Amino acid sequence: MAESALGTASRLHRRWALAAFLVLPVIGTWLLHSGQQQKQALHEEQHTEALATTYRASLQTYDKATSILFSERIKQPEILRLMDAASGTSGDAQIPYRAQLFRLLSPTYRNLTQLGIRQLHFQTTDGTSFLRFHEPHKYGDNLLNIRPSIRQVLETGKPVQGFEAGRVKSGFRFVHPLLDGDRLLGSVETSISFLAIRDAMRQLQPTHEFHFVLAKSQTLPILFESERWLYGESLIHPDFLIEDPQVTLPDSPPPPSAEVAAINQLLAASDKVRQGMSEFRAFSLTVALDGKPWIVSLLPIRNVSDVTSAYILSYTPATFIQVLRTEFWTQFGLMMLTLGALLLLLIRLLKSRERLLREQRNLVAITETMGDGLYVLDENGRVVLVNAAALELLGFTREALVGKIGHYLFHRHGIDGCGPLSTCPIYQTVRGGKHFFGEERFSRADGSSVLVEVSSTPLYDGPRIVGSVTAFRDITQRKEDEQRLRQAMRSAEAANEAKSLFVANMSHEIRTPMNGILGLTALTLDTELDATQRQYLELVRQSAESLMLILNDVLDFSKMEAGRMTLESTPFSLRELSLGTARVLAARAAEKGLEILIEIEPEIPDLLIGDPGRLRQVLLNLIGNAIKFTEAGEVSLRICRAAGGSDDSCHLRLAVIDTGIGIPLDKQAEIFEAFGQADATVTRRFGGTGLGLTISREIVHLMGGELAVDSEPGKGSNFHFELQLPVSPEAINLPAGAPSAADGLWLLAIRNARLRKLLAAGLRRLGRQVQLCASSSELRQQLLQLHEQPEEKRFDVLVAEQEWLPASFAEMPLYRGGLRPGAVVIALTPMNVVSQAGARSFASRELPKPLLPEELLAAELEVREIARRPDRRRAADNPPEAAEATAPAPLHILLVEDNPINQRLACALLGKLGHRVRVANHGQEALDMLAAHTVDLVLMDVQMPVMDGLEATRQWRAREAADGRTPLPIIAMTANAMAGDRDACLNAGMNGYVSKPIDIRALQAEIERLCARSV
Repeated sequence: MAESALGTASRLHRRWALAAFLVLPVIGTWLLHSGQQQKQALHEEQHTEALATTYRASLQTYDKATSILFSERIKQPEILRLMDAASGTSGDAQIPYRAQLFRLLSPTYRNLTQLGIRQLHFQTTDGTSFLRFHEPHKYGDNLLNIRPSIRQVLETGKPVQGFEAGRVKSGFRFVHPLLDGDRLLGSVETSISFLAIRDAMRQLQPTHEFHFVLAKSQTLPILFESERWLYGESLIHPDFLIEDPQVTLPDSPPPPSAEVAAINQLLAASDKVRQGMSEFRAFSLTVALDGKPWIVSLLPIRNVSDVTSAYILSYTPATFIQVLRTEFWTQFGLMMLTLGALLLLLIRLLKSRERLLREQRNLVAITETMGDGLYVLDENGRVVLVNAAALELLGFTREALVGKIGHYLFHRHGIDGCGPLSTCPIYQTVRGGKHFFGEERFSRADGSSVLVEVSSTPLYDGPRIVGSVTAFRDITQRKEDEQRLRQAMRSAEAANEAKSLFVANMSHEIRTPMNGILGLTALTLDTELDATQRQYLELVRQSAESLMLILNDVLDFSKMEAGRMTLESTPFSLRELSLGTARVLAARAAEKGLEILIEIEPEIPDLLIGDPGRLRQVLLNLIGNAIKFTEAGEVSLRICRAAGGSDDSCHLRLAVIDTGIGIPLDKQAEIFEAFGQADATVTRRFGGTGLGLTISREIVHLMGGELAVDSEPGKGSNFHFELQLPVSPEAINLPAGAPSAADGLWLLAIRNARLRKLLAAGLRRLGRQVQLCASSSELRQQLLQLHEQPEEKRFDVLVAEQEWLPASFAEMPLYRGGLRPGAVVIALTPMNVVSQAGARSFASRELPKPLLPEELLAAELEVREIARRPDRRRAADNPPEAAEATAPAPLHILLVEDNPINQRLACALLGKLGHRVRVANHGQEALDMLAAHTVDLVLMDVQMPVMDGLEATRQWRAREAADGRTPLPIIAMTANAMAGDRDACLNAGMNGYVSKPIDIRALQAEIERLCARSV
């Protein structure tokens, strides 16, 4: 029975062994094939990357050459003088300057043609061709609509380089602006053909052949009809063209070789090629031609407008693919040999389980290291087994190694050679029962050496070490790659250091004048001012500080990358910071019809310790983004207590909530990355660099919080973070106050329902009785109903939208009838609107939105305090008779200005001088208003959207000349204060010039000079 059982067990084991032998080859073959396919895919990906690198390197070579040409030969005073002089003339008057320029640069152009640069082309500032060195007789055509590269350079004043399809010949173009200081004189262009690019790429990869095709959709629409014969259909893809297939032009690349032509026919039948080129993807694939593998890499080329318009194709014999196939069959043979040996071992080792386990352990140690070079040594260091990979790498035959001490044949301790076996680190480590892993140098049979990575493991027979198994791989290429990587990292660090130095220098240059603005504003705020003056100067200070923070974004990002961003710790008023931050952006919000709301829980202490500048920077960015991406509704800054905190610290939760477009869930992480945007269409619509949220997140992180967002498309966004801030010892909590009838009755007539409720709740908390009103008609009705009521039932304070207050003096008594004698009227004005004269005279005080309940209460108290103490000093210093004698005659003035804060400032300055002002937001609106209204004087800004001030002045002067009118005085009021800007304004037809920031005395003197002369 035992024998039978043993026999049955033996037969069962044999059957399992036979089944395993049948299954394992299938699995092994599948694994080998999968590995080969992965290696082939990786090899193809490397070819794609190599093609992209080669193309960029070739293009950068010519980019550097053209940059050197521009800086050393073209950007010379004499060249700039000629272009400047030529820009002031037209027609035949430009011919002498064109001839001088041609004589000066003809030797340079001849040298360029020898380098493969086929074009040197100058254009004027309006995009008109001034001089083509390759066709000097052809000039005067305007290129703005057909040459995006020239248009971009002339619009931005920055160099452009890249591919661009042409009407006659496409090329890789390098266009630089011609600048005299900050003044644009035109542009200069050089270009090279694909033949030059191909030759440069062939120098970098001599074994490759390159081919070039153009996208029909980007090429055909811009071709001259007479030049279409120069283009032929691409055999590879029906949506692409070949430029000059007959090679009739001197700089056209030769036709593809016979092998490449045959490969192109194979590519035309490939679905992968058709789909990949239709999607403009970069990819590589392997094709077989006459039984030999080739790798074809396809690289999409984007033009200067960032649109894919061409492909570069690279063809090269795929010797590595052949090696992979050879390796596959070699490994397959080794696998089958190993499996056969394993079958014999299994059958024989069934007789003794311990022997089976020992041999199985050794076999696993061997098979686990078969992927690389492998050899097995006995306890004396003699080679017992060596695989084919090791033989191929070392160049020995199997007979030359087996039975010999391997250390003396192929192991070196260093470049100088090898020592005795007793000093071999591998042998000694393994002999001590330890695993060896490290880098060593092995010798080949031809005497050369190779750097290898070695892994060696001891083999045991019971407790005794009977040898070792060692695997190794060639790491020469890896070491070279590591060296190149280290060099690249050093270069990148040097470039980053240079960038940081440049950013720091530029930041210093920009901060210097801004510090002057802030300092002088602070000095002025220390003088005696009325409430309106202080409000305006506070807006100036806050705007300047905000501009400083915006200008510092680039420096902050550089600091953030270098880990040098720090925070200060100083006491600050949370409510003052919130209000000032919101008002800086209120004009932008008001232009879009948005309301900014501020909600601060009353129990939050007002005086905290932290970095107010950095906190303001975060809030400015979040509120600004909310305004940018919100078309209707409101933006709320909500500050409340979060869980935690203590007696000497406050745990705040700050949130900026909008009703805008929202952010998809899969894009919410990307918006916090540098230069990231939620969507490309949003980038085109709303703009922005993508640095603000990155910097804000880093600032919040430094403050101990995490900036996060909750959003849903179409339902708005909620950007929020929590901060733990110490409470200043001087902090005073605002008293709630008990309601009292002695405080009088308040009427809040406010359009926005949430703002109305927030202010009402705050005033009631501060002890005031409040009634609400939601429209101008309801306001009028409530006040009229109180005409016959006793005085104590009328309103003591009226807070209303400024446009709801009476604008005419006839209506004012109707409104006053519902108010107590001496009642305070506070007009709420948007930051982008100048209130009407009637509303200003009816109101006791104007307050800009947004605002807090505490500010309303402070304004009421201030108005009553001023009413109790008459201002005698002003009457003594300026008697009525003298004021009437010295006051200038009031003028009807048209202010043309696109900035809301500048509009408000200018209107206030001119109003103090007694003038009546109309406001136009740009030049076209100014022309329309001048045609419809009679004015005495125009104050014209220069840089504006839609139509700038220079063009508007020219058109108005032309209308005056055509109609025979007396010229209207026009004064330039602009921030362009560089040399030559005054002459440009006067040449456009303006009569005077005042630079920003506006000096009221200079502006008044200029107005009096022109108006006295016109009279």
